Amino acid sequence: MSEKNDKIRDALKGYPDDVFLYYGEISREGYHRLSSAIESRIKKKDKAEKACLILITPGGDADAAFRIARALRHHYSFLDILIPDLCKSAGTLICIAADRLIFGDRGEIGPLDVQISKPDEFFESMSGLNLIQALNDLRDQMLESFRRSFLDIRVGARLRTKMAAELAAELAKEFISPIVAKIDPVTLGEHQRKLRIAHEYGLRLNEMCGSLKTEDTLISLVQDYPSHEFVIDRKEARERLFKNKKVAKPDETTKLLYEWARAIIPQEQSMYDSLLEKDPPWVEDLRREQSKQKKDSDESQSGQKVQRSGKSNQSGQEADVAEVKEEVDQSGSKADAAEVKKEADQSG
Repeated sequence: MSEKNDKIRDALKGYPDDVFLYYGEISREGYHRLSSAIESRIKKKDKAEKACLILITPGGDADAAFRIARALRHHYSFLDILIPDLCKSAGTLICIAADRLIFGDRGEIGPLDVQISKPDEFFESMSGLNLIQALNDLRDQMLESFRRSFLDIRVGARLRTKMAAELAAELAKEFISPIVAKIDPVTLGEHQRKLRIAHEYGLRLNEMCGSLKTEDTLISLVQDYPSHEFVIDRKEARERLFKNKKVAKPDETTKLLYEWARAIIPQEQSMYDSLLEKDPPWVEDLRREQSKQKKDSDESQSGQKVQRSGKSNQSGQEADVAEVKEEVDQSGSKADAAEVKKEADQSG
């Protein structure tokens, strides 16, 4: 058995319950694969009550994330989610459903935003936070423009307050109107709708598990972080987002699982590129895969034994034939010698 298989075997010894790996974008395909793995365990009547999901993802489909989280909570009474590296966006949504979030030292989650396809671009997407953040920045710029113009006009030109305010408002409008005119209201509506969907799913999952610190935490996850890539590490997750008891470091039962997960992550390329190449995502029941490998190994060893046994029997049969042949040859020589002696006696 290879070193990789030895590591996962040892890791599974330390964690006695079901273990699943999800590596790649959150998608419907990934949801179906994970559901099939759980259903296979149920069919064979070897499903545990507790499970650990090793989750490595750049994000993806909020609908699929909700289905994955609900499926795990439906079938398991206790759910660990192990985060060895990136777990962004839709991955963060799944994390709300966990009883315990196990952050490795390199683990990180991200804001609860969504990825939206760029207009006129194939296979490219942008954060749903981008447009909202841009509007917030425009609002701040407009207010600052109004404030400065009003003070300059009121103090510098010594005009009355009402007239100064009207002129300042007109200047701010002239400044901001060309930018606002380029914003597509349909696109803005799509962004807001996607973010609302993520928020609503988060509310429902938190009602099931009570993971988040306060009611405002979900709003913070959706709106307060500036980008999709923003790093939320173990410390921030514990102090600002999730209840303290929900966030942990790898312990004796999960340390080896974390080390195994780190070993399968490519080091020669960016993590985002590696994850986006997983299409469809890599979803696996690790305990079942380990059993399959052990079975294949046992069958291989059994086949080798049979082969060796066959060779041994063949060698024994060849030895027996040689021995019989030697006896026959010896018997023939004795018979020839007796016949020669008999003819010599008759001649004499």
